[in-house]
Amino acid sequence: MKHRPKHIIEYVLLVGTGGLIRILPLRIALCLGWLVAACMHYIGGFRRLEAIRRLKLVFGDRFNEKERKHIAWISWRNLCFNAIEAIRFSKLTVEDVKKQPLANEAPRLIQALEKEAHGYIFATIHMGNWDMAGVTADLLGLPIFSIARRQKNPLTDAYLNKARNAFNMEVILNDSKVLKGVIRRIRAGKVLAILPDVRNKTEAFPIRFLNGEANLGAGVALFARQCNCPIYPAIVRRVGWTRHEAVIFDPIRPDASLEKTEDWKRIMQQMMDLFDTEIAKTPEQYFWYNKRWVLDPIEKS
Repeated sequence: MKHRPKHIIEYVLLVGTGGLIRILPLRIALCLGWLVAACMHYIGGFRRLEAIRRLKLVFGDRFNEKERKHIAWISWRNLCFNAIEAIRFSKLTVEDVKKQPLANEAPRLIQALEKEAHGYIFATIHMGNWDMAGVTADLLGLPIFSIARRQKNPLTDAYLNKARNAFNMEVILNDSKVLKGVIRRIRAGKVLAILPDVRNKTEAFPIRFLNGEANLGAGVALFARQCNCPIYPAIVRRVGWTRHEAVIFDPIRPDASLEKTEDWKRIMQQMMDLFDTEIAKTPEQYFWYNKRWVLDPIEKS
């Protein structure tokens, strides 16, 4: 298969940068990430004004302009730190993750699996280092899996899929067979890790979120109802540069006495209300730069 020059260049840069980041000590690698973040944010202005605008729309006058700029910067810096840590995931060991406050919540997730008839859903949002939650759970023995979209560049797609499968955590591609695959795995006792704060491209459920109305798909609620399993909502926060903590909330369970669509919407709204409250506590931990912004209107065909 012949690859486009653009794809080859992207792949070479990814592999070369990844190799350097993996051999550097963590704090030095994060310093490199900080410099890249600062250049893109302050010199390149990458989506900075859009992030600040979103903060204004969501929080109104709660923050002044200087505070909004600071929140936007920390959010972007954290994303660059997340990328550095993701490249280094293959270096992580059980001993490494046990040192993180994040690991303190793992026993609750493992005990929950023992109590349930099947597996369950672990739902978090684009907050803190959300990928670190999945890797930590995997290394501490939770049979976890997730869903990923295929990348446009086949070379980088193969590279990233190899990195994702460096642990036991299974990554399945979001294709026409994903629904059956997810249901089969949950019923077999596995745990689905999923990010529900993503806008659906076509009309779905209007859910109150971030002082607006988000068009969210029913995927999380659909899986929970189909498998009669609970959803454990959780959030992750970065503490300083290198520490991560998590909070896991009481499970949200499907209600068989409700009509299917009504129950889906109830589950989604209850979950997003909880996430809304947590974002308001530490807005700098949330990712305000997503091109596919959760509150953007539906794309018209």
